[in-house]
Amino acid sequence: MRFTRRGRLPLVSLAALTFAFAPGASAQPPAMDLRQASGVPLPATDLPAGTVSVRVVRDSFANNLSGVDVLFTVNGQPTTLATDEAGRAQLSGLAPGDRLTAAATVDGERLVTQVTTIGETGVRFVLVAAGPGPGGAVGPAPAPVAGEPGSVTFGPESRIVLDYSDERLSVYYVLQIVNPAATPVDLGGPITIELPEGAGGAAVIDGTTANATANGPRITVVGPFAPGSSNVNAAFQLPFSGPSATLEQQWPVPLQRLTVFALQSGELDLQSQQFTTKQATIEEGQPLVAGFVPAMSAGDSLSVEITGLPHHAVWPRNAALALGGAVVVAGLWAAFVPVSRRRAV
Repeated sequence: MRFTRRGRLPLVSLAALTFAFAPGASAQPPAMDLRQASGVPLPATDLPAGTVSVRVVRDSFANNLSGVDVLFTVNGQPTTLATDEAGRAQLSGLAPGDRLTAAATVDGERLVTQVTTIGETGVRFVLVAAGPGPGGAVGPAPAPVAGEPGSVTFGPESRIVLDYSDERLSVYYVLQIVNPAATPVDLGGPITIELPEGAGGAAVIDGTTANATANGPRITVVGPFAPGSSNVNAAFQLPFSGPSATLEQQWPVPLQRLTVFALQSGELDLQSQQFTTKQATIEEGQPLVAGFVPAMSAGDSLSVEITGLPHHAVWPRNAALALGGAVVVAGLWAAFVPVSRRRAV
């Protein structure tokens, strides 16, 4: 599966880059209980901006529920729409900044989404009703899982992918949160990833744990953290001016190992004193450069310079601004300085 950013499909999928250069294939994590994703907003680049889609299912995506009334509440104003044969109700025409929740009732069970603020993309929700229990009875929602005190790390399959296109530098984090314990772990608070300065348009993307959200310049992952690994996939744009940009990322928990990839175009390259090795390769016909980062402690920062970025000379713009400023000053002089004084000068 490939991630779409402003309509462009990178030649190399995130899934491929997750396993590129790995010494061996990793076991797939156990399937997530869909109820954990119920009511969590997911940015949807395939939907028009200002569009919210709510899908109502019972227990799994194989059981769509049609004809269920979904109550959309936008800035306190209610609108009710019924789900179609695919279990979806869709509301369009919302404005950036609108605050929305959606709710549905299935067999007496009320399902409610988290509050979300409309941004630059569409939003999808799934509302998951409890599946049938013994004798066909509908069971209650599973009880929240408690966690024991412990620790987690970013695992060895963690990746950063950089892609320059359409004069934008997009950054993709493919992070693996690893809990080595046999029971869920409670860190006493969430994992908060403060993104690099100037990061814009941050969003979590497909394959991310339901416990992760993007809010401005940070990614937040709430616990408890289940045994094994949980994936956090996020994307944002990194600003730059000139032929290079610097990515600075501080890690909130220890990092076992990291690979930084760049999809090469032109003379784009990666430089970092923290790389133990660097390697060029081709994946799915796309040239790549990869830098390998060893273990880092919580609080340590990664610094990578992206060089060879295409850029436009700034002197024509500066000259135009200077000329425009001179014209404005001359106009103000002519408008406000008396004629006699101008003659004297």
